[in-house]
Amino acid sequence: MTAIRNRFAAWTLGVLATGFLLLPAHAEETKVRFLLDWAFQGQQAVFTIPSDDGGYKRVGLNVTLDRGSGSGDTVAKIASGAYDIGLADLYSMVRFNGENPDHQLIAVMFVHDKSALAVETKMTSGIKVPKDLEGKTMASPLGDASRQLFPLFADVNGIDQSTIKWSNVSPELREPMLVRGEAQAITGHITTVMPNLAGIGVSASDIRVMPYVDYGVGLYGHVIVVRPDYAAKNPEVIRNFARATVHGLSVMKKSPEAGMASVKKRDPLINEVIELGRVKMALEYMFITPNVLENGMSNVDIPRLEKSLQQVAKAFNLKTVPTAAQVYVDKYLPPRSELKLEP
Repeated sequence: MTAIRNRFAAWTLGVLATGFLLLPAHAEETKVRFLLDWAFQGQQAVFTIPSDDGGYKRVGLNVTLDRGSGSGDTVAKIASGAYDIGLADLYSMVRFNGENPDHQLIAVMFVHDKSALAVETKMTSGIKVPKDLEGKTMASPLGDASRQLFPLFADVNGIDQSTIKWSNVSPELREPMLVRGEAQAITGHITTVMPNLAGIGVSASDIRVMPYVDYGVGLYGHVIVVRPDYAAKNPEVIRNFARATVHGLSVMKKSPEAGMASVKKRDPLINEVIELGRVKMALEYMFITPNVLENGMSNVDIPRLEKSLQQVAKAFNLKTVPTAAQVYVDKYLPPRSELKLEP
């Protein structure tokens, strides 16, 4: 009996010791509700990779990752408290702030160093320059960043928006409407629209792309969006989320194939060839610039940001032009050395 009691006591102590060792690890994992701007596609691998390879857990985060329905929808859900952190187009957030002064949001990290928003049209449409869009039918999801920012593109290029007829469509109908001729032009991220068109048999040579950044609109891209009160209460959560994002982009850059495989876990029906092309396109168009390679992620040119805010304030009829400091708060980022891509 004594031997049995001794073995039981030893077993009990072992269980308690194991529990003691495990509990702190679980206790350190902070739950984070994260909302993307769009569906699970190649460009989202920067966030799905840390979820798959333990990148979030290594920095003490337990991240729930949900697909989005457009930047306009994402910022509204962050403001409502339905999610803690979101990925959204910077200027969709600025517009939301202007229209909702009592529910301000802030950007705490720039994810895309440049914007991939664009107008896409068929080469046979006769639309060669932005002004040719007047009098045409255009299609886009209402909450999509490209639609939200079209007034700025139109303003800079002298387009009379009152002549354009908009079709508010679900994401999956946008590209087919263009192909069928039900819309003469659409708006959307290049990295979303072009692979989607390829997926339905349309050659890139048959499409004319007018990137906003090439037509006088020096936009930044997507940012990490939070409520100011959430950031103030959870500064280390944001720093760790930024660290995991840097890791995700580093892996995605080194292995676009790993990025494709990661998003395919969320949508097994995706075409691997098309999605791999989307990952590479996202790296080229949005993520990787000389600035990012040299200085790391979220190295923001404040004069460039200020100029873009002046442009959007006019296009969105904002009462006041927000300052860069009101829009972007970088104090929640880790040190610059930790924002550089992993070798």
